[in-house]
Amino acid sequence: MPWSTKIGVIIMVLLLDSPLLSAGESVGLDSEKKPTAAIASIRDRCHSILKEAMASEEAFVRSGAMRAAGDSKDPELIPLLEKGSRDFYPTTRLFAVQGIQKISKDHTKTIARKLIEDSNMWVRIAALDILSELGDGDSREAIRSMLKAPDRMVRLAAAFALYRLGELEYLEEIIDSLRGGDVVNRYQAISYLGKIRTDKTLGHLVRLLDEKEDEIVSYSLKAIGERADIELLRPLERLSRHANPRVRQQAVLEMGYLPPQAAIEKLKPFCADQDPMVKLSAAIAIHRAGGGDCQNVFVESIHHSDFGVRSSSARILGDIAIAQRPQLLATALRDPNSRVRTAAVRATGMMGGAAAFQLLIPMLEDSQLVIRAYAAGSLLKLLK
Repeated sequence: MPWSTKIGVIIMVLLLDSPLLSAGESVGLDSEKKPTAAIASIRDRCHSILKEAMASEEAFVRSGAMRAAGDSKDPELIPLLEKGSRDFYPTTRLFAVQGIQKISKDHTKTIARKLIEDSNMWVRIAALDILSELGDGDSREAIRSMLKAPDRMVRLAAAFALYRLGELEYLEEIIDSLRGGDVVNRYQAISYLGKIRTDKTLGHLVRLLDEKEDEIVSYSLKAIGERADIELLRPLERLSRHANPRVRQQAVLEMGYLPPQAAIEKLKPFCADQDPMVKLSAAIAIHRAGGGDCQNVFVESIHHSDFGVRSSSARILGDIAIAQRPQLLATALRDPNSRVRTAAVRATGMMGGAAAFQLLIPMLEDSQLVIRAYAAGSLLKLLK
């Protein structure tokens, strides 16, 4: 008999006994009612799956295990995350330090301080970003030494980190990186300006909306994010008619941050856009603005023939609380494509509540180890 079948009765006990299992909450049963042995069995199974995934010879499975361990927010997994931070595969190290950041500030600092000397540029950049986000002034001089790194992207990351730690003069170095040069450096600088929430940085990002390069425009829109206001209505309307669907998609998303009375009616036509991702973005933006239109787009997207659209739709359901959310996630969890199931598992964990618990238990038996790992991480989070 499959393990999930054996656990079925336990699930019913959990669901029926707990008045606390509303959306977004962990299982959190009263200690006198909690079936301790059953909870312990589930936790042990989840820990076992994550350890198995971390022992895999496949790097992407180990990386997934680290991301899942971080999702769990379980302090018992700190040793596993520390092990991942020493893995030979850079993405595993990256996900390990990002994962442990969700659990322990002190352990994160210890690991990130080591990783700013990592052999991989992206790991070093992430470590610099994390140390500055944590306000680690004790690492200031180590960060400053990265201003002399051979990789320009590492130097820019160090400048941004020092700005975050209070050395405001480094803002000009970030702004200078917007002016020509390597396009990847420009993307990086745009991302940093999006995190520096001042009128000055917003002004630079708005001016980039007139750039000729589509990706620069798209990155700038994303960096503006929720800072979009009514003054951007006309630029956003113009870009929502752009020939490049990636630009249209991002412009439509940004319109969701405008005042509802200005945005919703203008967004509705995009629910019939020829590009499926623009349609999905319109539905998200309308929901974000407080409207109830275009809910059918979420249903269409989760059944779309393109697995990329299905995956994106599943992923966004982690943030969008619509009435059909559990049913749509249940559909995505049965998807034949592993990427879609992975997105759905993580989104289900973000949804939380009794429905999430019930949906995730069977995923501990998925054919893909990495998906079992993500399910384990999400369940551990619910069981906190």
